[in-house]
Amino acid sequence: MGSPIEKHFDTARELLDFVSPLSHAWSKGKYIFRGQASDRYKLTPSICRSGVGSFAYGSPHRMFSSSTRGQVSFELDVLMKFLDGCDRSGLVVPGYSEQIKTRLLHEPESFTNAFRQSWPQPALYEILAAAQHYGVPTRLLDWTERSYVACYFAASSANFELDSVNAKLAIWALSTEYSKCWKTVEIIRTPGGTSRNQAAQSGLFTTHKVDAFILPADDLYQPEALEDVEEIYNTTQTVAPLIKLTLPVSEAPELLNLCSKLGVDASTLFPGYHGVAMMVRDWASVAVGVRMSPSALGKLRTSYSSSGNGRLGNAEKPDFQTLIIG
Repeated sequence: MGSPIEKHFDTARELLDFVSPLSHAWSKGKYIFRGQASDRYKLTPSICRSGVGSFAYGSPHRMFSSSTRGQVSFELDVLMKFLDGCDRSGLVVPGYSEQIKTRLLHEPESFTNAFRQSWPQPALYEILAAAQHYGVPTRLLDWTERSYVACYFAASSANFELDSVNAKLAIWALSTEYSKCWKTVEIIRTPGGTSRNQAAQSGLFTTHKVDAFILPADDLYQPEALEDVEEIYNTTQTVAPLIKLTLPVSEAPELLNLCSKLGVDASTLFPGYHGVAMMVRDWASVAVGVRMSPSALGKLRTSYSSSGNGRLGNAEKPDFQTLIIG
């Protein structure tokens, strides 16, 4: 089974130099990029994630329908809720026509089992993309054609209050050289007019398709992370199919700062007042820097004070200056 190539960087500058479009590392192949706040996160679409903290965790729909059909039905419900809200707000959604609305309201199963087509169907791609860009969980994974944009999203979404000094963020690079041969994973490039944010971010998506209605009704849905999908590791490729680049979260403020100097910040990636406000918050986060979380500091103090019955020699005393990073 294939697996991503991993490469670690110690500083933000080293990472940016490596992912630069001018770097020889990208002279071959066509890559798309994704930034994530933690190197522990898998490449799983948000609506497919489970467990405490996942979207709608604890709802009856998720608790009592664990089949693939139930998962697809839940995703349709979320999408229809989004479209209903847009209708009531008078908002235009790209790709949302009267025909699509009629099918969703009266024939929702036509999007999952018509002609044995897999879910999601192309007719919904633009709608899913619009929902995704406004924060609604979908089966899509956000990617960008610009590596610096991925760096920004990894750094801006990282938690600056560290529970561990070993915390890392991640930049993923996926080769699309053989994407037309894939059966399960699909690259989705919707028109730039689908979302101003998408256009500004040079955004595109991957989706993980499932054949919900050719499976038994009582099957157990098992979300598969993109890095575990064997078809992306085509052995005939001349470049690495999937690359995972990691960086200490302690370098996240510097990464944000350098991205801003390169013209990549929230004000340019989210056109409008909301993006400018996000840029100001990022600026404040960079100024504050990274620090250990109160719970992590409490655990360290408790650990040190408990050793030696609470009495530590000078050589054993923790230097808390080393725990405040940035």
